[in-house]
Amino acid sequence: MSIRCGGSALRPETRMIAPRFVSPKERAENRARLVRFAYWVAVAIPIIVVLMMFGYSDQAPAWLRSLVVSLDGALGFPVLSLIQKVMP
Repeated sequence: MSIRCGGSALRPETRMIAPRFVSPKERAENRARLVRFAYWVAVAIPIIVVLMMFGYSDQAPAWLRSLVVSLDGALGFPVLSLIQKVMP
């Protein structure tokens, strides 16, 4: 099946498709959304690591210690190895 366009035949897969117009307002909203996501990722990761490091201390509640050990074990003990590198 071919489509006639100005006397020449075009296959459906070779037709030009116009890109969707993105308004400046929408670009700004998308950029703000991306910056907000990057900010929260940059804040959340250190907070999670610090909370997990606290979970290994003897001041942490027992439920938090068991949760941290199981979570850290599932990830391959990256927090425990970080603690071992920091503490001589």
